[in-house]
Amino acid sequence: MKDKVCAICGGEVTKKKTMIDRIINGKLYLFEDVEVLMCDQCNEIWIPGRTAEKMDQTLQQNSKPKRKILVPVY
Repeated sequence: MKDKVCAICGGEVTKKKTMIDRIINGKLYLFEDVEVLMCDQCNEIWIPGRTAEKMDQTLQQNSKPKRKILVPVY
């Protein structure tokens, strides 16, 4: 995002680290400390292309997770 302005609300976009969840084939995967671009006003996020590719590669390679957690489903 070159202009650092949110395409959704016009707020300021800054680099931050956050948790990203992905659901693939009914399985939930969590990625911690992912560097994203986040709107300070509406919290919309954009995942840089290289970061998204790395996340996909991690899942495709069946890499061992740092840890596993139990997630309640309602």
